[in-house]
Amino acid sequence: MMIGEQNRPNYFGIWMALLGLVAISIAASIVLPKSLALLLIFAVAIAKALLVALNYMHLKYEKLLLYIIAIVPVVIVIILLFALFPDFVFHR
Repeated sequence: MMIGEQNRPNYFGIWMALLGLVAISIAASIVLPKSLALLLIFAVAIAKALLVALNYMHLKYEKLLLYIIAIVPVVIVIILLFALFPDFVFHR
């Protein structure tokens, strides 16, 4: 499905939102305790990834199959992170 003029995302608004999210991440790293800052930074990273994927990659205009294809690698990475977490923490 081609994106028509009426369906075009507001790229400048999205870019400003991404800049705002970067500012939140930087402020969190300066102001908040390390564990809380990391939690907030990862949450902001997820929000930024969703903004980019939905708007710049135009996933919000695609069918469900493309969503599934895009989500499978993310699920694999999450599974590998949990599987390898003890190695990261305990250095075994």
